[in-house]
Amino acid sequence: AISCALAAVAGLGALAGCADLNDTGRAALASRVAAYAVVNDQLVQGEMVLYPDRTGTLTLRHEVPPMANVTTVNASANSASVPIGSTVLTSCVGRLRYTASTLGVIDLRCNEGAIADLNMALIGDTRGYGYGQTATGLVSLVFGMTPVEARAHLTVPRGRQLVERSESGGLDLR
Repeated sequence: AISCALAAVAGLGALAGCADLNDTGRAALASRVAAYAVVNDQLVQGEMVLYPDRTGTLTLRHEVPPMANVTTVNASANSASVPIGSTVLTSCVGRLRYTASTLGVIDLRCNEGAIADLNMALIGDTRGYGYGQTATGLVSLVFGMTPVEARAHLTVPRGRQLVERSESGGLDLR
């Protein structure tokens, strides 16, 4: 009985080791590319990780200037980057799954409660774009593109423009 228990424990340990090895191999073969999105008239940027099993993860952030932990922005604070009266969007995460050879769906969730299903299209092995809608606005996303290329696919709010940052790369919404 003891030898059966030891064999079972050893078997579970081997399976756990295989799972860790599989995750390590999956991460080693993944492609990491820059990603930009406009969600409810606010810009977030970060990284899309594309895995060989035709899935992916998305992590986006927006650097918010310190404002003493205020969650709603008014006309006098940060009006260049966040629409007046909007909740500050600081981060979004998402999961990608392919639905066809060059099409997929991204389940996007953001810190201020925005949720969207984006229809995504690949235009290269690690480049693509997606569009969707939250309960309060539009979402546009690009990944694997330079900031200049991204500007062509992102939906910009009326009266604002995407500007490429010269010093650090990336984009600003002004």
